[in-house]
Amino acid sequence: MVDLLVRVFDGLQEVTLDCHISVYPATSRDTALAAAPHEDGWAHVDVPAGFYDLQVARRSGDGAVALAWTERLSVLRYSDEAGQHREIINLQPGFGALLVHPPLSWASADLTWQVGVFLHSGVGRAGFAPTEADTVPRVFVLPTGRYDLAGHTGNVHVSVTDVEIPARQTRMTVLPEPR
Repeated sequence: MVDLLVRVFDGLQEVTLDCHISVYPATSRDTALAAAPHEDGWAHVDVPAGFYDLQVARRSGDGAVALAWTERLSVLRYSDEAGQHREIINLQPGFGALLVHPPLSWASADLTWQVGVFLHSGVGRAGFAPTEADTVPRVFVLPTGRYDLAGHTGNVHVSVTDVEIPARQTRMTVLPEPR
């Protein structure tokens, strides 16, 4: 089994708690599992590894319900995710998400670390901050595009360049080990 964790954003605004998330085996609409909100901010549901379609139903302030689908989502058990698979769904078409893990040496030593995301080759280098500063992985909700990452703990710095964030997809990266 894989613990599927889902968060929902509308552009840059998180709306997970305003949504009902149904998980269906891909191409089937017979039986849905509901992803339940958890105190960690993610909606959780245990599923066997496989392909899934997710339906997000969001009720607006005036009572209208909007539906969004993410189809053919691959939910697999990866060794570096401890039996979990995280997915960010954005209701706006021009946004994606990035999950950033620290280098293994920082994680195993339980070091405090920070990471910023910047437009690739951008003028001025204005950065994007994670949704929370102290979670692992750090979650970034970003407009579609190419980005550079700069991470550090104390005076040790690492970087990753030219990471593509496609629309309505979640990417994951691990910062490289310091040299």
